[in-house]
Amino acid sequence: MLSGAEKFAADNKNTYGAFASLELAQHFVEQNDLPNAEKQLQQGLAAASDDNLKSVISMRLARVQLQMKQADAALKTLDSIKGEGWTAIVADLRGEILLSKGDKQGARAAWEAGVKSDASPALSEMMRMKMNNLSI
Repeated sequence: MLSGAEKFAADNKNTYGAFASLELAQHFVEQNDLPNAEKQLQQGLAAASDDNLKSVISMRLARVQLQMKQADAALKTLDSIKGEGWTAIVADLRGEILLSKGDKQGARAAWEAGVKSDASPALSEMMRMKMNNLSI
C-alpha cells in the first residue's frame, strides 16, 4: 500500500499529490525515517500551488530538517514562508533552530519578534517561557 501511495504522490503534481506527500511524510516521521519524510515534503512542496499549503509543508519540512540536525537548511526553508499569518509560528521555530545552533541571542531575538507579532496568547506565552529559560 505504501508504494502505491508513493507512486500516487509522485505522479500527481497537484494539490492531491501534495496532500499525499504530507500523509506519507507523517508516516515516515512516525517510523523515524526522516530522510524519506524530507523527500516526501520536498516532493509535496514542488507539487503545491497554494501559498498556504506551501507554508504548511515548509513548516513541516523545517521541523524535519531540524530533527536531522540540518539547522542551516531549516532556516533557509523558513525563509521561503511568506504571509502575515505565519510570522509568529515561523519566529517560534526559528528560535528553536537558532538555539539548536547554540545561538541563544538569535533565539531570543526570534522569540521576541514572535511575541510582538500576531501570535496567539498561548504561543506568545510559550515564547516568553522559552526566553525566560535562556541563561543570557
